[in-house]
Amino acid sequence: MTAKKYTLVQILFVICIILFSFIDVYMYKKGYFSEKKVTLKYQENNDIDYKVYLKKNDFFDDKYLEKSQSEIKTYITSLIDHINVDYKYNIQYDHPVTGEYKYYVYATVESNKSNGEAKYWSKDYKLTDENTMKVRDLKEYTIHENMDIDYNKFNNILISFKKTLGLSGSAGVLKVYLNVESDVVGNEVPAEIDNKLLLSLPLSEMTIEASINSDAHNNIKEVSKVVDSDKLNLTRGLGVVYAASVVFFIFLLIHVTKRKKDLNKYENELKKILNTYDSIIVNINKLPEIKDYKVIDVSSFEELLDAHGEVRMPINYYKDVNRSYFLLLCDTTVWKYVMSKRKIERM
Repeated sequence: MTAKKYTLVQILFVICIILFSFIDVYMYKKGYFSEKKVTLKYQENNDIDYKVYLKKNDFFDDKYLEKSQSEIKTYITSLIDHINVDYKYNIQYDHPVTGEYKYYVYATVESNKSNGEAKYWSKDYKLTDENTMKVRDLKEYTIHENMDIDYNKFNNILISFKKTLGLSGSAGVLKVYLNVESDVVGNEVPAEIDNKLLLSLPLSEMTIEASINSDAHNNIKEVSKVVDSDKLNLTRGLGVVYAASVVFFIFLLIHVTKRKKDLNKYENELKKILNTYDSIIVNINKLPEIKDYKVIDVSSFEELLDAHGEVRMPINYYKDVNRSYFLLLCDTTVWKYVMSKRKIERM
């Protein structure tokens, strides 16, 4: 292969590398991929239980009244010592999730108009520190928080507020929340899930009735995301093919460049000899028959020049694909120098 052909091959390899780059970018930009919707379903199972502990009195024999005692729905405020609340929060996912959740309990005291349509004042009181828990590849986790609520403390806060501002006709309420915040990822879908379990207790009343709100108890919900999963997979596949192709073509380009360099080295050396000693070199179309001659192989063209200086005969030159032959014939002796492309490449 001539140096010109090697140059053409180099150009072809560069074109292939550029072509692969354009194909990869074109396919990504055009979006020969299908979108699909992925979902993360979850179900929250919540429960609030409580016990109303009583002050020592002559009317009730029990130390506390349970939520489960259906015949007792109303509690006498003056007999309440404290209220024990038991929160249970459970969440189940249809795929394993990784991330974290945090939770804490806080209370809100509100002073409202008697019709409940407007709020005079409210204030939050943090009852527990914030707890943060890490999760990894879990499909379910549960929070259990049990604590005592000093009902009379918050009742006195509201009474003091009403007395100070002269709001004798206003209503009040104590809201005790378990606040749960989950920040997880499952099935490629990020999910920020907030839930509040609420126990609500009237304040500044002769009697109270507790109410519970567990926020979407037992409902199945879902979050979703449209992803180009096929795009991701195909892009990865194209990236691998492209990377392999680039490495392959770069390797071939290096190899061809080296071959071209070696070829140029051989041709440049030959051209130098032919141009410098054109006056004593004769081109021949066929190698002469030298089996009847005494053949002296020389290792360099300079040695052949030394012999030429003695016999003063022209040097015959013949070239085949990978070799150049220089022959100096005189009487029955022939001096021969073979210039090999392989030998020049190794030098």
